[in-house]
Amino acid sequence: MRFLTLTLFLLVGAAAPSSAQTNPPQPVAFRIGPVRFDRPEGWMYSRPADGVRAAQLEKKSAGTPLRITFTRFPAGSGGTVPANVERWRGQFLSLDHPAEVETPSGTVLPLTLVKLGGTMKGGVPGGPAQDTPGSLLLGAILESPEGLVVVKLAGPEQEIRREKPAFLNLVKNAAGRSP
Repeated sequence: MRFLTLTLFLLVGAAAPSSAQTNPPQPVAFRIGPVRFDRPEGWMYSRPADGVRAAQLEKKSAGTPLRITFTRFPAGSGGTVPANVERWRGQFLSLDHPAEVETPSGTVLPLTLVKLGGTMKGGVPGGPAQDTPGSLLLGAILESPEGLVVVKLAGPEQEIRREKPAFLNLVKNAAGRSP
């Protein structure tokens, strides 16, 4: 009996991959609080790198992988929309042009879009290890009744420009739905 139990344990244990070896499920759509996002084509859902992020998408690129990060701030926490824009501005050593901030109309949820370009400071949480000139940050802040959902894509300017349509489609579609 012990031999049979040990044999079954070894067979099942050898056949079942460990959670550290498996990739997370690749949902077509996912929620951050009440806001639903549709995963863009070519982007993979990955486990967030820290406990602050609610979700993270990655895409292979020529350099380091590109990441779209999602952070949720319940109502009354996480600061105001302008404070979050300033926080992003503070991640840059210098800007190549003034920050572009817009609030598109025609969305169900209020949406603020941010574009910053220049030299990103190194060592900023979620940022590069060293100062990086030629960086671009695309940000979106969605305001739901339950709080803010902050979405960010930052990296080399050429690569981020190439992904800008997918990023805008992601956040505008999410802001266009009722929570």
